[in-house]
Amino acid sequence: MPELPEVETIRRSLLPLLKGKKIKSAKLTHAKLLKNAEAHLFSELLQDRIFESINRRGKYLMFHLDKDLRLLVHLRMTGQLRFEDPETELKKHNHFIIDLDNGKQLRFVDVRKFGMLYIGDEDEVSKSSGWHRLGPEPLAEQFTFECFNEILNKQRKRNIKALLLDQHMIAGLGNIYTDEALFRASIHPLSTAGKIPEQKRRALHQSIKDVLNDGIEHRGTTLNDYVDGFGKTGSFQFLLQVYGRKNELCLTCGHPIDRIKVAGRSTHFCEICQERYN
Repeated sequence: MPELPEVETIRRSLLPLLKGKKIKSAKLTHAKLLKNAEAHLFSELLQDRIFESINRRGKYLMFHLDKDLRLLVHLRMTGQLRFEDPETELKKHNHFIIDLDNGKQLRFVDVRKFGMLYIGDEDEVSKSSGWHRLGPEPLAEQFTFECFNEILNKQRKRNIKALLLDQHMIAGLGNIYTDEALFRASIHPLSTAGKIPEQKRRALHQSIKDVLNDGIEHRGTTLNDYVDGFGKTGSFQFLLQVYGRKNELCLTCGHPIDRIKVAGRSTHFCEICQERYN
């Protein structure tokens, strides 16, 4: 699933291409993707609207259009937003096409059809999607150590990996960047949040910010389906230290990387480098 760095990279790639462009037509071919309205409203509401900006919260993208219309997109597992020429061959799992007044198209491709779309005013799409219930943005100024420390204290009995994956606690972290942040902070993923000492909490707070920024700098992690708005892959997969490296040697100590299940997710870590606090 695309995480914060991938979704932010998509936002940055699409914004200059869409801003100020008028929608000539819009067609939704898989009605179940639109979660809060009848499928015909996708075409009717988007007709003649103009893209003004794109915001991101966690793993969601909110497209701002004129007349206070919003289109909210969650890519889920395999969703892709592609800016294409009309002559480009349609992919098998293309589920919407938005024709723009400059002759280009915005397409949504989703092999597994788990993506989610919401359309309406900002209040409507925010409440119907869960956008308004997301936790703090880990790259925002408001995500101070005090903010992070308060989250850990309130959730002190929870497993740290499960806590970091909870979008109501912190928005945007997923399996890849959680594993990488815990490794950088030398914290075992089975640690209990309330048992982690302050020094390690500070290290984790910083490592979360660092690994997300590094992911954005390298335009995301492409392991399977992720591409940006141009259809280009990311390169952070070449810098992963633990995620996806089961039985490969730790780059720090040389011990084989372990993989276990935590909160139902495959979790990669180094038994030697990452201390467990329970």
